[in-house]
Amino acid sequence: MGNLVDRYMIVKPLKQMSNGLIVRGQEVSSKRDVLLYTSQESDETANHEVLRWMEEASQMTNKHVMQIVDFGTEDGTLYAALQVESGKPLSDRLNDLEITGHKALTYVHELALAIRKTRSNQLLDYAVDAENLWIEANGQLRILNSWTQGKNGRRGVPGLALLLYQLGAKTDIPTSSMSAYSYEMSLLFADLAEVTKQRAVALACKAYEGLSTLEEFQLELGDLLGLDGNRSKPLSYSHAESSITKKKKTVRKWTVMASTSFGVLVLLLLIALRPHSDYADDANRQPIPTSGTAANSPNATVTPQSSATPSPTPTGKPVVAETLPTGDDAEQAEKGIVPNLVGHTREDAEKMALASGLRYQFLLEPSTADKGIVFKQDMVPGTTVNDGDRITFWVSKGP
Repeated sequence: MGNLVDRYMIVKPLKQMSNGLIVRGQEVSSKRDVLLYTSQESDETANHEVLRWMEEASQMTNKHVMQIVDFGTEDGTLYAALQVESGKPLSDRLNDLEITGHKALTYVHELALAIRKTRSNQLLDYAVDAENLWIEANGQLRILNSWTQGKNGRRGVPGLALLLYQLGAKTDIPTSSMSAYSYEMSLLFADLAEVTKQRAVALACKAYEGLSTLEEFQLELGDLLGLDGNRSKPLSYSHAESSITKKKKTVRKWTVMASTSFGVLVLLLLIALRPHSDYADDANRQPIPTSGTAANSPNATVTPQSSATPSPTPTGKPVVAETLPTGDDAEQAEKGIVPNLVGHTREDAEKMALASGLRYQFLLEPSTADKGIVFKQDMVPGTTVNDGDRITFWVSKGP
């Protein structure tokens, strides 16, 4: 092990992490560039434990994990010198990256393989969300910290499912709502053929709920990507990650919306022409949506309370909340128009936002309004918005 002050010179701080700091450094004697990942522990026992895991991780070679070339501790500060690579932390690149659904699936498949290898070496389950990833100039992802246990929902299969959301929405999911998650996945996988898209959304939702083992998740991903020679290749489109991709995805979204609207008109016409008794039978056979909490979903990062949301159907198809609410809410849930959420419950506001084609996040704050009622929103009701725009609303915690 080296000595931090004597061996390394700090060149440039890069990012403050939840459990440390990343800086660019240079080894004084060899002038070799490195990434220094520094952290602090509360006592000497914890320091020794981290050093033990650093030593274990330094012996591993994996192209998807940053190689540890040196590690040590000095005056209570732990450090790991990582083999420097071009690029930046992924969390700093999310907003300017155009990621197709196919590329996102490829990323999580590669990381799933990396996790399986580290588990076989009896190493800790590290975080695999955007904060613990480095993206090189050529687009390859690498794990930064491979010696610290990741938090629940940010490691293993749920962590990979969260990463899919981050790649699509460019942010952490503000709620554990499955309808919000599946809606974002349907946008992310818009470049895939419809059958493959449905499989990908269902797989991601199952992973997000923590219902898949790592092996099952990785094998199903390989099947979707056509990486298993004994299975057929997926019915997906191959698009370059460029501005052209974004335009094609936008056109495809509007095409799907137009097709859906036409289908609804046809369905209404058929219902109007059918005998009344048949219509009554059909109405009795309509499925009744159920609500449940995604118990194994990651903790909410914006709100302290997760949402009760529709569960996936037994067929495995994801529940995408694009159905207009009934009753008085219907006129406020027009596609492409900002609804008036004020005065509604949080659950109704979520449904109305999604039905209008919006992503959403909410904040809990004290207010004179009744507890659980929306009392403010950041978008003006009635204005025109694009599919996928984000609305923020405030929910009363009571006086």
